[in-house]
Amino acid sequence: MSEGPEDKSIELTTDYADHTINMKFSDNLTDDRERGYILSAAFFSFCAAQGLDKQAVIEMVSSHYDQFTGDNGSSLFKRL
Repeated sequence: MSEGPEDKSIELTTDYADHTINMKFSDNLTDDRERGYILSAAFFSFCAAQGLDKQAVIEMVSSHYDQFTGDNGSSLFKRL
């Protein structure tokens, strides 16, 4: 009988002094696609729990996407 998939985790912490959100991935969570899937699922789950409709989520992503992907040093992803 085969065992199920191995549990994986992402720990989020905040550092208000540096204005950052830090992510620590379990040692067995190395695939970027899998990390993205877990993080996006958590994001959409949170949005649904808050009662946001699809249009509100689209507008939120549209309004803030550049903060995460900008080419300059201010990109939030470059700080992770």
